[in-house]
Amino acid sequence: MGFKQFCPKCGKETNLLIGKICLDCFLKNNKLFSIEKINITQCKHCQKLLSMGKWIDFNDEILAQNVASNVKIIPEIEEPKIFVEIQSYPELNYEALVQIKGIINNTIVEKEDSIKFQIKETTCDSCMKLNSNYREAILQLRSEKKENEDSMFQIAKNLLDMERSKDSLSGTSKILKINHGYDLQIGSKKAAIKIARHLAKLYNTKIVVSKKLIGEDEQGKRKYRHTFCVRDYKE
Repeated sequence: MGFKQFCPKCGKETNLLIGKICLDCFLKNNKLFSIEKINITQCKHCQKLLSMGKWIDFNDEILAQNVASNVKIIPEIEEPKIFVEIQSYPELNYEALVQIKGIINNTIVEKEDSIKFQIKETTCDSCMKLNSNYREAILQLRSEKKENEDSMFQIAKNLLDMERSKDSLSGTSKILKINHGYDLQIGSKKAAIKIARHLAKLYNTKIVVSKKLIGEDEQGKRKYRHTFCVRDYKE
């Protein structure tokens, strides 16, 4: 027959002591987790979030992951699980409801708390370049038909928005409306090529490519700015 154990704090009889006190007293006198200050940065131009040193598309899941990474759980909890629910408010203000579930002395425990935080705005490197008129390529869209030149432009813009989730430089530093078309100055040469090929296939035409010497890099290699022209008519 085993010896009876008592909690010296509340007098409860129990064989499940944490240190010298029972589980109930431990839970009353100890916080199961704490939430460190939340520091999240967002680009005010492309809306991407800075997470783990990378700029990624904004969504609540990324916010929840950032909050969860700032949760510190006491070592007595085994198999801890973290659940985060995000609530948004005006002016980039947010509140995170954090719930912790785990096991202490074969007993399931859970606790919840909340923290309010505000996202800080800045300008990412890619948007800073685009705002400074940086461009690796120019995409020229040409058509003799007004409706076609506008549709080509809209398709190109939509494709650029899609590409920007993968390459932040897939944006325009300047858009020029000219006779029979548009000139799009694009930060990413790869994006410009991809979109030019898509439009050329769509309008059953060829791409006219030209390049201009703009200088040399640090290794002395020549740098060029390429122009890709897509026309939906024959000259």
